[in-house]
This record gives sequence, structure tokens and C-alpha cells, in this order.
Amino acid sequence: MSNDNDFSKLVGEVTRLKPSGRKYNTYAPNDSATNKSARRAAATATTQQGAALSDEGFELLASEESLTHYRPGLDRATLKRLRQGHFRPAATLDLHGLNVEHSRDQVWWAIQEALKHNDRCIRIVHGKAGTGYRDEKGDLQDMGTALIKSHVSHWLQQIETVMAFCSAQPKDGGTGAVYVLLKKQPKTKD
Repeated sequence: MSNDNDFSKLVGEVTRLKPSGRKYNTYAPNDSATNKSARRAAATATTQQGAALSDEGFELLASEESLTHYRPGLDRATLKRLRQGHFRPAATLDLHGLNVEHSRDQVWWAIQEALKHNDRCIRIVHGKAGTGYRDEKGDLQDMGTALIKSHVSHWLQQIETVMAFCSAQPKDGGTGAVYVLLKKQPKTKD
């Protein structure tokens, strides 16, 4: 009991915080037995669909290279707001430690989950994996290429529901991460 009293004296009076209403979404799967087989089936489908993302024609990018891509029709003000970090990501996918195949599957899965939850923006952390730079001719030097970053950029351009993506603000990973803006989903009637 003396530890409890010491703790109370040290901490003082405690007040419950009001809920902020902020949505924290990790897309963590439910581990109940009924969901395991459904998750397995969904993972197989996701892998097959994610494998449809092509690597043909992808270009190796420098680790510090800033990324920006947007679909025709997206207004510049929306892209500017995305670049400035005004769209707060509903979830983050971290690809550190994954190979290209697993990264492809995870990118596809994260996009599908975000769409399912009607999330408009997610963040993908691809990492930098090098210190390359482009010389005055635009050629990549020092073998400081970012393999996963290069693939992520290429894959996101192939997904029709991705309206835009750009390198994150420094506080959110800088050139080692991207904000992904997804197409608004039609509201469903419940």
C-alpha cells in the first residue's frame, strides 16, 4: 500500500481527458477464429491482385529525390494541401525490412483497406536506402538508389483510386515517405 500512496503523492490529482474524436486506424486484423479463414482468403486475393502491379518500365530513384504525382483533373490547391501535410493520414504503412514482393502486396492491401474504411489519405513509409544523387545530366550516381521507394512510386501510379501522392513533410518522414490521396468513395446507404 505504501507504493500506492507514494505514487499518488508523486502524481497528484488526476483528471480524465475528454475524447478527442480523432480516428486512429492501424487496420489491425481481429484475431478471432472466425476471422482467420476470412483473413487467409483475403490475403490470397490481395497477393494475386497486388501481383498485378507491374514492375515493367520502372525507374530507379535517388534516395533524397522528392516525389510528386497526380491524376489529370486534380486541382492544384488540393495537391498543394497534400504537399503541406493538411490531409492527415488515417493510417501508416511502414515497409522497412520488407522485400519488393512483400512491399507490393502490402501497398495494395493498405490501399484496399483505406478504401474500405473510406479513408482519404494514408502515409506509406518506404525509407531512403541510400545516398544517391543525380548529376548535371540527370543520371543517377553513387548507387544510392532507393529500390522500395522507386517501386512504390511506380505502383501507386498504376492504382486508379490513387489521385495523388507526394513526399511527406520532414516531420512525417520527408523523402522517405509519401502521402497518398485516395479517390473519394461514393457514400453507401446503410
